[in-house]
Amino acid sequence: MTLDPSTEFSNSIIVLNNVYETLTRYVDGKLEPLLATEWSANEDGTVWTFKLRKNVKFHDGTELTSEAVKFSIERTIRLAGGPAYIWDSVQEIETPDPYTVVFKLKYPANIPLIASAGYGAFIFSPKVAQIGDDEAIADWFNAGNDAGTGPYTITKYDPKTQVVLRKFDGYWQGWTEGKFDIAVIQIVPDPSLRMQMVTSGKIHVTRELIYDDLKKLENNPNVYISQKPSFQVLYLFFNTKKFPLSNPDFRAAVAYAIPYKEIIDHVLLGYGLQPSGIIPKGMFGYADHLPPLSQDLEKAKELLAKSNVDPKNVKLVLTYLQSNESEKKASELIWSSLKKLGIEVELRPMNWEQQWAWARSEPTKAQDMFIMYWWPTVMTPYDFLFSMFHTEEEVLFNLSYYYNEEADKLMDEAVQLEGTNPKRAEQLYKMVETILRRDLPAVPLYQISDIYVVHKSIKGFTPNPAYPNVVFFCELESGS
Repeated sequence: MTLDPSTEFSNSIIVLNNVYETLTRYVDGKLEPLLATEWSANEDGTVWTFKLRKNVKFHDGTELTSEAVKFSIERTIRLAGGPAYIWDSVQEIETPDPYTVVFKLKYPANIPLIASAGYGAFIFSPKVAQIGDDEAIADWFNAGNDAGTGPYTITKYDPKTQVVLRKFDGYWQGWTEGKFDIAVIQIVPDPSLRMQMVTSGKIHVTRELIYDDLKKLENNPNVYISQKPSFQVLYLFFNTKKFPLSNPDFRAAVAYAIPYKEIIDHVLLGYGLQPSGIIPKGMFGYADHLPPLSQDLEKAKELLAKSNVDPKNVKLVLTYLQSNESEKKASELIWSSLKKLGIEVELRPMNWEQQWAWARSEPTKAQDMFIMYWWPTVMTPYDFLFSMFHTEEEVLFNLSYYYNEEADKLMDEAVQLEGTNPKRAEQLYKMVETILRRDLPAVPLYQISDIYVVHKSIKGFTPNPAYPNVVFFCELESGS
């Protein structure tokens, strides 16, 4: 957790999206202007031109100009930190006048969508260059300093206890009565304590409460529950390079044995849904042409027989995050269902670093099944399909070790058409989903909801799943 807007790729998304802004913002499936007021592309999507909003000031008083945009994005690219890959298509950035930015690309890409990313797309004051080299600038940011255009500035930063934000008086959108001058992000790991704090009004917004506790709060007069489908999905990956899951019929038998509805009902208590494919519901390219997978034990038995794999000779290892109660419960339900097919499964809880390291080792020696959440950096199907299923020379997140040239070609073509021919891009993404349904290298178990518990004294809160965990404090108003 750091505060460098060029490299931060973790929990500080909550802070940075209140302090910095991007050229565009993704809201309810559409791009909205933010620091840019309009944009256009050439015919093949290799040149994008943005017009900037005028009379915007950074917190240090510097005016937003095209040079500031160029400086910010080029620093992010140069540092090559966690989120920098989103700008891979950029060859050069030109600034023909103070309020025009031109992106010239190596290959077609949807730059307006990339510019809305919750990581790596922040614009900051070029005045920070006076601090020194990139390392000195990073140290300055991480000491609790900032240089954004956002509604708040950082006044206290302690990543173990709290972050305090104060309103920026010169914010370009202005301030109205009822908005909050101070926003405090408190770090309270205990969900039961957070529940007590929000119901008493000691805190005003919280998330990630225990599902059983959420049910108890549904009729509590002191709070209301704000729920919206997120773009975060829990997947079960099959090791396609290791027997017996290298056998497509055996994989399919396991896939049809999983009790998807029971997992949603008993793990999420209904606070979620089952997507039809890999791409989450609500996102461009969603696989609405496919029915969701459902448990069918008879079909699973037929597929198991077809595979010629004797379950008596099989013992699978399934790893999950030991600190995540939902993953534990889902794994137990999978264990129980596979037992009905005579398939023995060892459940092995591990910390993230351990199970990820094991999965990235020699595939034929790695775990048989791996549970992992994925959520997007950029709101594109490519973020899901490329990250988890594109051919990799060195394993990163393709934890099924799945390689399919046809799927690679289709998704690579689709992402280049997103900005110029979205209809064709969507068709191609759905073709990839069809291939993945046929081959079943992984299955989506559930898509969680973004659930926030909000004290009754707060008005105006609406979660934006494109920016997971973020509360945009300037949108909130006092309801008392």
